[in-house]
Amino acid sequence: MVTRIGHIALNVADLDRAVDFQEQVVGLTEVERTAGVAYLTCNDRHHELILVQDGSNRGYDHLAMQVEDAAALERAKSALPAAGATLLGGVYDGEPGIDRALKVLSPGGHVYKLFCGMETVDVPLRDGRPTHFEHVSTKVWNHRAEDRFLEAMGFRNADRMGVLASWWHCDDDHHGIALTRAPKAELSHYAYAFPDLNALGRVADRLRAHRGRKCIWGPSRHGPGNNHFLYLHDEDGAMVECCSELAQMREGYEPKTWSMHPGTINQWGGPPPPRFLLTGFPIARPTPGRPSWASSPGRTPAGAEA
Repeated sequence: MVTRIGHIALNVADLDRAVDFQEQVVGLTEVERTAGVAYLTCNDRHHELILVQDGSNRGYDHLAMQVEDAAALERAKSALPAAGATLLGGVYDGEPGIDRALKVLSPGGHVYKLFCGMETVDVPLRDGRPTHFEHVSTKVWNHRAEDRFLEAMGFRNADRMGVLASWWHCDDDHHGIALTRAPKAELSHYAYAFPDLNALGRVADRLRAHRGRKCIWGPSRHGPGNNHFLYLHDEDGAMVECCSELAQMREGYEPKTWSMHPGTINQWGGPPPPRFLLTGFPIARPTPGRPSWASSPGRTPAGAEA
C-alpha cells in the first residue's frame, strides 16, 4: 500500500522564523506559501515539509505516506479500520502539491495522511541540503497494536530492540517509521537524509552560526539502521535527526533483535542524554478531512469527500 515516506506537517508559532530555520540551518527551500502555510523541499518533489502558522495548537498535524494511486486510497479506506485505525473523514482533494489524500488516526493516536500524486517542481536548491525526508519516530504505549496498523499499510519489520523500540520499512531504506515505547503518544523526531557525515557537520556549523545553539546529541552511529546521526531542536521544540549512510534493505535481510543496552543506539559513545530522551512534540488536535488551510488557490475539489 505505502510506497514511500512522504513528509510531515508541523504547527509553528512564527511561520517566518520556522521557514528561516529550515532554510538556513537544515538546507530546505520554500516552494509555495498560501493561507498561512509554507511548503518546503530539498529536491524536485513539491514538498518534503509543511509548516502551518498556528500558535494556539502546538504540535504536528500529520505524518504523510505516499501510495500508488487513488485506488490505493480507496482500499486503505476499507482496510485500515480493521487494523485498528479510525478514519478522519473521507478521501479529499484540493491540497497544494498532491492529487488527493485520506487521513486516519492510528491505534496509538498518531495522525497519518495517505496521499497520491505528488507534483514536481524546478526551484533553486541550496548547497548542503538533505537529499530527502527520510523517516519519523513516534512514541507509543501499545507497540503491538501500532505494529498491526503499520503492517496493514504495507510496512515490514526491519529490527527490534526488545520491547523498547522497533523499525519499519516500506522501500529500500532500513526504516521510514520507528516506534519507541513511551507512556504518552508524541512525536520523538523527524529525520532528513544527507549525503555523508561531513554534511552533518555542516548542519551543526550552520546551527551555531545562524542560531547560536549546539546540537542535542551526536554525531555518532546507531546500531539499528547503521546510520550516522545528529540531533537538534527546531524553532518550535520538535527534534530533528540528520542522517547519513542509512542501511539499505536487500533480498534475504533477516530482521534482528537488538539488546536493550543503551550502547545499541550509540555505537561510538555513551547513552543518549536526557534532552534526547525527554523531548516529545505533541500531536495537534486532529481535524477530519481536508484542513481549512490545505486549499490550493484556483482549484476546486472535484467531488471528493471533505
